[in-house]
Amino acid sequence: MSPVDSITVATAWGALTASGILVGALLGLFARLTHSAIARSMSIGAGLLLAAASVELAAEVLKITPYVGILVLLIGAASFSAGNAWLSAQGAKHRKRCGECVAQPTEAEMPNSGLAIAMGTAMDAVPEALVLGLVLHAHGPDAALIAAITLGNLPEAMSASAGMSAANRSNGWVLRLWGLIAVATALLTGAGFTLAGVLTEDTALLLQAFGAGALLAMVSETLLPEAVHEGPAFSGLVTAIGFAVLLLIASFT
Repeated sequence: MSPVDSITVATAWGALTASGILVGALLGLFARLTHSAIARSMSIGAGLLLAAASVELAAEVLKITPYVGILVLLIGAASFSAGNAWLSAQGAKHRKRCGECVAQPTEAEMPNSGLAIAMGTAMDAVPEALVLGLVLHAHGPDAALIAAITLGNLPEAMSASAGMSAANRSNGWVLRLWGLIAVATALLTGAGFTLAGVLTEDTALLLQAFGAGALLAMVSETLLPEAVHEGPAFSGLVTAIGFAVLLLIASFT
């Protein structure tokens, strides 16, 4: 497809991916799913996002500038891990957990943990939104990447919302948080699109590699712990299915 030619259109694509956030938040609050069901959905989401980071994002960079691209990818992963380590110490370590097996801290147990959880949740959304904006500018709507982000957002928000509710955070607080994240996701996609317009092609690719590294770290540190906790049957296979689904989407588009 041809590159997107308008920041408004790019932002609209970002809003589409954010729809998974809102649907997941509502399911997490009101569907009352078991940990096993949430863990399997997280496995699928992890597979989708791992495929997006490796096949859709990193592979393109490594074809053009492999050594520098690998370095920048590792810097992106290290940057996310550093931010996540700091936020984890403030109470956001279990922000993607559903609360049934591993509980998020309540405000009484750890004051200001709600703010840390909100900051961590916002940080998790940054890499995928920015790289989507870059890809939209360079190549146009990539069906596989858009599907991976949209469907990957759903179990993330679902598990995190269930955990927030179990930690006695009100439905209003949870929905406001995810509503703000959804809006920020759309705006960050537009920002990535705009940024790509003032960067050279090589620099934009390196920024894409940075985002891919951050996305890989995000999946490893926030999705997979919930996906494999207490070993739901065939969780590894379910993750591979998510990975394979994205490969199929990419091959057909």
